Amino acid sequence: MDKSLLEENYNKQFNNTGLLDGFYSAPGRVNLIGEHTDYNDGFVLPIAIDKKIYSYLQLRDDEKTKLYSIDFDLSFETTVEKLKFNKNDSWSNYIIGVVSELKKEGYNPNGFNMVFTGDIPIGAGLSSSAALEVVTAFGLDDLNNFNIDPFKKAIIAQKAENNFVGVNCGIMDQYISALGEKDKALLIDCESIEHEEVPFKNKDYEILIIDSKVERGLIDSKYNERREQCDNVVKFFKENVGEEVESLRDVNINELFRYQNKLKDLDYKRATHVLTENRRVLKFSEHLENQEYNKAGRLMYASHLSLKDEFEVSIEELDFLVEKAMDQKGVLGARMTGAGFGGCTVNLIKTANKEEIIESLKDSYLNKYKIEPDFYLSRPVKGAGKF
Repeated sequence: MDKSLLEENYNKQFNNTGLLDGFYSAPGRVNLIGEHTDYNDGFVLPIAIDKKIYSYLQLRDDEKTKLYSIDFDLSFETTVEKLKFNKNDSWSNYIIGVVSELKKEGYNPNGFNMVFTGDIPIGAGLSSSAALEVVTAFGLDDLNNFNIDPFKKAIIAQKAENNFVGVNCGIMDQYISALGEKDKALLIDCESIEHEEVPFKNKDYEILIIDSKVERGLIDSKYNERREQCDNVVKFFKENVGEEVESLRDVNINELFRYQNKLKDLDYKRATHVLTENRRVLKFSEHLENQEYNKAGRLMYASHLSLKDEFEVSIEELDFLVEKAMDQKGVLGARMTGAGFGGCTVNLIKTANKEEIIESLKDSYLNKYKIEPDFYLSRPVKGAGKF
């Protein structure tokens, strides 16, 4: 990223205050495996990707907060004392929400000016909003000398989205954006909110993300419906089996099979996905660490089939991309990623074959759906910080 783009736009929008300033970035993410497990206290395995939000912040000598989005060519102004929700342009709320949560935690940030841009595709499910929250948290922490540890900054960013923006997201997106490591995936335990680093160093392999260009539809209602179905199984085990069950994480898969006839069919299918997906995440992590990429890839495909058949959150276009990918030389695994009903697939590929893989899949998808998908290649990158 060329800092001059941020500087030029800053100088057009604001006056230099002569106070502390800095350049900060935060990456988007893709989840390699572990879908719809997070809100069931399960396991996820995301990486930070080489697509980021870039920002330039400078403190002010008053309470004003002035923001400018280069990509939208839009401005917004409020004050740190009377934070104002922006009904018209939601992008600013991710930033203001972080200020709000910092204040709740007892920090008192100065007024500031901020310009930002990014290359994380919006609406593709790669967490551009979380990256914007995280880059704001890191910038304000640094300039105000708060010395907040990265994990807490991730929590503050998540709360900004929950409480100010009003989206009931889990911790994964902000967590990986803040704490991601170069050449490592993070195995996150969503019950303890702790993680282990899983090496992904072999340069002969990388991650290919394919944006179907199908905007994620029905996601709120379907997401809530599936959460309720998972909760139904938890409630059943609490009331009928006499076990200490707080989430699906606490349900033994053999017990689930045993009580299949007592559960509603859809509830049973949803729980089956979650419990088998947790197993796949843990096995995938082992294979990745041991550089057993073929075995890891097969688990990705099994994950997709489970999401398609048991959790029923895939769509025709995602299924098409996965099936066509698995026919390509050099593709070891493919699956839909994210909440579903649109968005992206994630693929584990051999670097040597990347050009022919992309060309073939682009042609096949374009011929079938008259839509040209977008392709993003990445290995795990470092999380948020100065640049």
